[in-house]
Amino acid sequence: MLSLARTARILATVFALIALTGCPAGPTSGMTLEKSPDGDIEILAIDKDGDIAHQPGRFLQAVRRSDSKLVIVDCWASWCGPCRALAPILEDIKRERGDDIEVVKVDVDANPDIARFLNASAIPDVRIYREGVQVYDFVGLMPKGEIDSILKSLK
Repeated sequence: MLSLARTARILATVFALIALTGCPAGPTSGMTLEKSPDGDIEILAIDKDGDIAHQPGRFLQAVRRSDSKLVIVDCWASWCGPCRALAPILEDIKRERGDDIEVVKVDVDANPDIARFLNASAIPDVRIYREGVQVYDFVGLMPKGEIDSILKSLK
């Protein structure tokens, strides 16, 4: 039989792992943005020195594209450890792929209506869109190599 202290340590470990990796929130591929609220977001861009710049933008304008460019939407918060760990990975991907993709950052605290519409109940919640239709999603921290493989498969 487990002691109370051992049970508490096991539960603490489980909760820590969930907090580090995120947990499934039920996003669905094929979702469209027809009734999505709009809001202020950041778009990752590459400046003239090759550094990542965070430019202001609007959610719907950034995600509803008529071209076939992939748009990565990162629902995040400044207080979220896994979100902070994912940020440089997405910046590296933007730097490597340049204008082939867009990376859009949605602060869930500043845009609760968008987060609610997307059903982003765990973060980081990452969606990938093409022509305004969701084609892939994942929740939690994912290694760069896996994200690269996903993007390659969606080309």
